[in-house]
Amino acid sequence: MPLQTKTIKYRRGFKKWTDETVVGLRKELGLFASSPLCAFELCKYLGIPILEPSNVQDLPQDKLDELLGKGAKHWSAVTIPLENENYLIIHNPSHSPARQQSNLMHEIAHILCKHKVSNQIKETGLAGFLRNFDVEQENEAEWLGSSLQLPRPALLYSLKKNMTVEEIAGHYNCSVDMVQYRINITGVKKQLKYLKY
Repeated sequence: MPLQTKTIKYRRGFKKWTDETVVGLRKELGLFASSPLCAFELCKYLGIPILEPSNVQDLPQDKLDELLGKGAKHWSAVTIPLENENYLIIHNPSHSPARQQSNLMHEIAHILCKHKVSNQIKETGLAGFLRNFDVEQENEAEWLGSSLQLPRPALLYSLKKNMTVEEIAGHYNCSVDMVQYRINITGVKKQLKYLKY
């Protein structure tokens, strides 16, 4: 999903909750608020299994070839709800490591936000999950997912250290576009200016 550039309204308190959540998870993992956080490690900590299409039992070889070949650019990851508030994520291993991090953080965000899938979608099977698109839920997952990758403290730390956008991307294993998006959307450069005075 492309990163949003237009202004979006979120439910009251959502951004504050997001900031607290991303820092709180790092603290639980023994990390600093500005530390990089690996999506695979976060899934392990949260007890969320991650599968690749090749791990899906009885998936025909032609479908596997499509998912990881010609069709690989058309999908990133999908969260499947299980019983008792459990989930698993199927992700696309053909994407770059930075993109995989972003894909997984986005799916983790759906889980942390407790986004629900309608029974109608569940009844259609996996195809329904892949076609389901709730704008409000996607906006929240994009905001929280990108915050998990690059929380405000990480941006402030990096900019205070005069790191370039490319250096920040390398340090936090994310794309340059993600870094620029987070810098722009959070207004951290303005915040740093105020802190200097």
